[in-house]
Order: sequence, then C-alpha cells, then structure tokens
Amino acid sequence: MKRLSFLTFFLLLTTSVLAQNQLTVFYFGATSCGPCNRPEVIESIDKLKAEFDSIHPKYNTKFVMVVFDEDMETGLEFIEKYDYWDEVSIGSRYDNELSLDNLNKTDIPGLPHILIYEETFEPVGDWGIEVRESKKLVKEILEGTKVVSWVNSGMKLD
Repeated sequence: MKRLSFLTFFLLLTTSVLAQNQLTVFYFGATSCGPCNRPEVIESIDKLKAEFDSIHPKYNTKFVMVVFDEDMETGLEFIEKYDYWDEVSIGSRYDNELSLDNLNKTDIPGLPHILIYEETFEPVGDWGIEVRESKKLVKEILEGTKVVSWVNSGMKLD
C-alpha cells in the first residue's frame, strides 16, 4: 500500500476542501470595434474586473480578454487600454482558438461581447490536480451600451 506523507495528505485534503466552482469571464473586443474603444465601455470593463469578485465571492474568477486583431502589436495596444488580465488571446476571429471554442457557439458573435461560464473542477489522481468537470454559460452580454448598463446595474448573473 502506498503511504502518503503528511504534506501530501494535507495538500490533497486542502485541494478537495478548497475546490470550488470558477467563473470565467471572457471579454471579446477589437481595435476596429468602435464601441470597444469608447471610454465608458473601457471604464465598465475595468470596473467589472475590480468589483466582480466582491459581488460574487463564492466563486474563483478568471478574466480572459480575446482580441480580434490580426496584427500582434495592434492587439497589444488595444489590451493596454485595460488593466491586468489573467489570460489574453490575440488573433483574427477564425484563427483564434478561444473565439472558435466560445464565441462561435453564441447566437450573435458581435463585439463587444462578454461571456461568463461557470466551470466545475474535480481533483483527480494522487496529487489532486483539478480537471474541469463541467462548463455552463451563465451570462451573455452583447453590445457596448448593454455592457455598460449591466456593469452599472450590479453585474447580476441571473
């Protein structure tokens, strides 16, 4: 029988106890998108990232920006308008893996666009590595004024 050290046991126990649902917030934008570059949209996205965790404290949250610019330098300039992101992806819509995996499954793949998924992770194996068990779309916001309105009205997930 394999014997676990106290540290390994503690890490496995902690991972199991702390494992919780995660919300992944995708923001899709582009340099060529007029509404994406409006100051009120940029301010709303920054507010979203600053306040979302405190509004939804039972979740871990990951923020992902997907930029539809073919030119890397232009895409990086667009990203610099915003604060820090956990993950970024730059590339045209049809060459962008995150776009193909998420945005193309929506009814209207326009910009700016926010998709929020609830993901459930389950620890597996001897080291308790978390593997995604499920992924469910919980919120979709399309169009600049709707993004601003949703953020200013409290970012409800209903």
